[in-house]
Amino acid sequence: MNKSKQRRVDLHVHSTASDGIYTPGELLSIAERAGLAAIGLTDHDTVKGLPEAFEAAGEKEIELVPGVEISVLEGKTEIHILGYYPGDRERLNKELEDIREERFSRMQIIVDKLKKLGFKIRLEDVLAEAGDSAPGRLHLARLLLQKKYVHSLDEAFSLYLNPDRGAYVPRQLMTMPRAMDLLTGIGAVIVIAHPGKQGRSVVERLIPMGLQGIEVFHPDHSAAQQKYYEELAHEKGLIITGGSDFHGDRERRAGYPEHLAIAGHYLDDLKGAALG
Repeated sequence: MNKSKQRRVDLHVHSTASDGIYTPGELLSIAERAGLAAIGLTDHDTVKGLPEAFEAAGEKEIELVPGVEISVLEGKTEIHILGYYPGDRERLNKELEDIREERFSRMQIIVDKLKKLGFKIRLEDVLAEAGDSAPGRLHLARLLLQKKYVHSLDEAFSLYLNPDRGAYVPRQLMTMPRAMDLLTGIGAVIVIAHPGKQGRSVVERLIPMGLQGIEVFHPDHSAAQQKYYEELAHEKGLIITGGSDFHGDRERRAGYPEHLAIAGHYLDDLKGAALG
């Protein structure tokens, strides 16, 4: 049997550099203990965790796949784009700085909204939860759970933090053309993340902009969606990726979900795209 088909890889995880619970080094250890051959670090709007991840990978028998997940605006819809093997990480990080800075001002507005709803929440508390990363809704949801304002992270989102809820504040996102030009310019392999219900039309609009792949395997995809996007990827000649989207929260896929890892040959295809 082909060894590449025996390997298991996870091409989508998040660390403390964005909104994950574990450091990049800890993630490498977790994935290695789970028996994976490779793991893709794809933090939100930053590549600051990659140096630590590369150092940790060098000390272990596991391969690091460098990446980033960028939230972008396509029309009025927020879409997430994965960029793998970015060549000029310094340029990428500089371009993403404005997005990270916007998270601070946005979080202040969200906290103010929660205060008006009667919550005793301070921005300082959210920033402490976020640590060195830019604050996001998941950090705030964890804080609401810790303070017992909600019973679960999902409840925090569904009652207060999702669109059309009382504390929601829309983000100022990078436009799709700008994001695609940025990732293309630094030689990254561009993959649409967990497209879900977005469907064929979005994929077809992104292909002329440089889209190279679809994240077919994702815990939020139903079996029908997985089949749909797998067939669409084959039809359009796009590579297929997937992963756990692991953040470390115990109530969301408790423990590391190694069963969500995918076959190693998908990583081989991703590498092939990176080499051009």
